[in-house]
Amino acid sequence: APPPPSPPPSASPSPPPPPTFGCADSLSWEDEWGDGCDWYAEHDPGCTTYSDYGQQSNCPSTCGTCSSVPALPPPPSASPSPPPPPASPSPLSEWEFPGEVKGVCRTRQPGVPETGDYLTIESIPEDACIARCGDDPKCTGYEYHLRRSPRKCEIHWSAIDFALAADNVECKRKSTSPSRPSPSASPPPPPPSASPSPPTPSAPPS
Repeated sequence: APPPPSPPPSASPSPPPPPTFGCADSLSWEDEWGDGCDWYAEHDPGCTTYSDYGQQSNCPSTCGTCSSVPALPPPPSASPSPPPPPASPSPLSEWEFPGEVKGVCRTRQPGVPETGDYLTIESIPEDACIARCGDDPKCTGYEYHLRRSPRKCEIHWSAIDFALAADNVECKRKSTSPSRPSPSASPPPPPPSASPSPPTPSAPPS
């Protein structure tokens, strides 16, 4: 047991840093006499009689020093996910002019007017018109009026077979060029043919 309150020891050991186990007495700490928090809870509740040998920071529940125990830092808040990048318009390499004439789109599809089956959108830039058609699997091509006010975009769903000459109008259809085929795997070499068994020698005449 520690000595009586007076006189205090000449050199008190400096108390260890406060534990991080919250407002609970340490189960492993002992003072220099081998006494732990349970001894102070029985003989000095509140830790007001004896000098501080480390019990103030290691026995917060017994000593009533819970408020001095540093609180655990709050968990870091989850940073918001960055917004997905905007969809870029379909590259122009996927589009082609339907012939050598630039102008308005026309079709020869049976049961459809020559002007085709399309949706008109006004006041959008050409790249938005391209992206609108590129994102629509049913869109076969687009027609864009470059100098019309407001600008006019047509999203076509019928086949675009040719263009009728017109100024400041572009008609482009989705490219029908076949993509480069992937190289096929080389066929495995044929297994070597089994060599014929040598003939069985005939028995010598007796």
